[in-house]
Formats: sequence, C-alpha cells, structure tokens
Amino acid sequence: MDTKRQTSDRILSLEAPGDFLSGLLGVSAACELSLKAGSLRSLPEEFGLWRLIAPMSGRLQIAFGERSWPLEPQQAAAADGREDLSLLPAEDCRVCLIALRGAAADAVFADCRVNGGLFFERGGIAAERMLHLLSTGSDRQVPAKEASEYAYQLLMALSGSGSPGPAGRRKLPPVVEAALGILRRDYAFLEGIGELAERLEVSQEYLTRCFVKYMGVTPGKYLNQVRIENAMLLLRQGRHSVQFVSDACGFSNGNYFARVFRSAVGMNPREYARLQHALPPEAQDREDSLYVL
Repeated sequence: MDTKRQTSDRILSLEAPGDFLSGLLGVSAACELSLKAGSLRSLPEEFGLWRLIAPMSGRLQIAFGERSWPLEPQQAAAADGREDLSLLPAEDCRVCLIALRGAAADAVFADCRVNGGLFFERGGIAAERMLHLLSTGSDRQVPAKEASEYAYQLLMALSGSGSPGPAGRRKLPPVVEAALGILRRDYAFLEGIGELAERLEVSQEYLTRCFVKYMGVTPGKYLNQVRIENAMLLLRQGRHSVQFVSDACGFSNGNYFARVFRSAVGMNPREYARLQHALPPEAQDREDSLYVL
C-alpha cells in the first residue's frame, strides 16, 4: 500500500487575530489537505484549539483520544486540540481542516458535547462553505475579522446538530481501541507487535486480524506510520541528527529507519532534512504546524 504523502495541500493565508478576536473567536487554520489511501497524517496536540475535520471527497477514519470514527463526504467531526489527532484515509481523499480558538468556539463545542456530540452528519457542508468563502481572492491575506465572521456562521450551523457518532458505525472492539492507544502513546518504546500483543494478552495473529478488519492496515504498518510522522516533525526542527531521530522514534537501526522513511516519504531522512532547511524560516514553520496565522 502506497504511503507517500501528497504534495498538493492548500493552506490559506490568514491574518493573525488580535487579542480581542483571538479571545472571542479566532481562526487559526484553514486548510485543504490531500491524503492518499493508506497514508497517515498526525496532528500533534495544541492546547486551546478546536479542530473540525470534514472529508470533501473520499472516506476517512479519524482517531483521537480513545475514539475512532469513520467520516464520509458532507460529514464532519470536531476534536479538542488537547488530544493528538490521526487522519487515516480509506481511499484517496481531500479533507477540509479548520482550527478555531476562543470563548465562542469553546462554548459551542462544549454545548454540543454535553447535549449531543461532536459528530455532525451535515457539518461538512458548512465547513466546505467556510473554506470556499475564505478562498475567494486567495491571493490575498484574509483579514482576521472576516475569518471570524465566517467562523461564527459555521458555529451557528453546527450548534445543536451534534450527535455521539456516525449512525450505525461499527464500534471498535476493545482490543483495537487499546492497541491504538498504546501505538500512539508508546511508539518509541515498543519492540514490535509481539510485545504489543503480550501487553494486550492476546495472540499476535488475533490482534493483526482484528486490527486489519477495523483499521485497514496491519498494526506493524500503523506503528511505522506513526514513527515516520514523528520522525518528520523532529527532522523539520533541524536540531537533531538522523541517528538521534531514528533512536527517538523507536527504529531498531539507522539503515532500517532510512529504508522505511524512503518508502513512506520518497526520499531518505537526510534529503528530507536538507529540503526543509533550504526553505525560508516562515515556510518551515508553516509546514511544521500546518497553520498560517
């Protein structure tokens, strides 16, 4: 299965919200991501944000905390920025990602979580509409006030329409839920899927069969994807050697790390690090967080 990252992400240029707007309702990100089937995109935790994810085409699995939801076009889900978020496309897809901050976003999403849920059956329509409004004249930087007005319309469309999860969705079995938590938390320390199966007190064959059925990839492939995503983050920082990154992300040796990295990214780790640091600092920062303020 091809895990190479698509390069056609579109990240809109947003003016940084002022103190008042960021405290009330600010837009921290507005992106259209292109994801390839079988790949993994990880978004690290960022306190104070709410992230709305909506596939514009193709089917997508999202995982955050101990939850995992399938999403289809026109659907959307919100995730608290205090949790790591993983996007796992079941097929090639385009995904709308909007990140909001401020008291208004906190109030609306908190109310949705208490009175319904953070899954929105038709929320993708409102998210895509906001992205379209922000994209009008996208050669300019979108003023913070204008972006906040569109964000308010989005929140009003979502308010009161949340539900606990996709109707009729398959609930992940406990063994898969537990495996996802361990893989995302302890990726750097796991010696392999045998150890994971031992910790879960199941056979490796049973774990692999369940994981493939519900996640579409083997636990070993998922583990390598998590490690590669974290390796990319470390390499973009430009402060660590390739060997340090290999060790820090749990690879058994540098040669194996280089092979897996090339297979996933299309270049070896040193080439990737050089490419990142040939970019202007502002471009490196944008790629590192996916957000342009």
